[in-house]
Amino acid sequence: IEKLLFHGTTPDVVDAICKHNFDHRLRGKNGTQYGEGSYFAVDASYSNIYSSDDGEKMRYMFLASVLTGESKLGRRNFRRPPLKDPSNPTSDLYDSCVDDENQPKIFVIFNDEQCYPSYLIKYHLK
Repeated sequence: IEKLLFHGTTPDVVDAICKHNFDHRLRGKNGTQYGEGSYFAVDASYSNIYSSDDGEKMRYMFLASVLTGESKLGRRNFRRPPLKDPSNPTSDLYDSCVDDENQPKIFVIFNDEQCYPSYLIKYHLK
């Protein structure tokens, strides 16, 4: 399953994301409530919270193409998605983690090849 999702960011990492893609190992300082991955949101208003001003009142957000696949509720200590069959250590993994399995608003991706920064949105708040 591919989705277009938002990712708010700070001005100092915009060029790095454009050149090298998202890197879950360099996750921001905004927490890891659903796992230690790259966070993407369904709503731009949520991603705006994690965007900051560049000194000229401009903010940056990406609209990313994200392969979310099969998702499972995330947990703070996850460094990868959980096993689909917890009783089998060789079981396949879920593809992503979410904040809510029924109506996810946040997706966490642990494999950088599952996401691509399709569009950079530069904006200011009134």
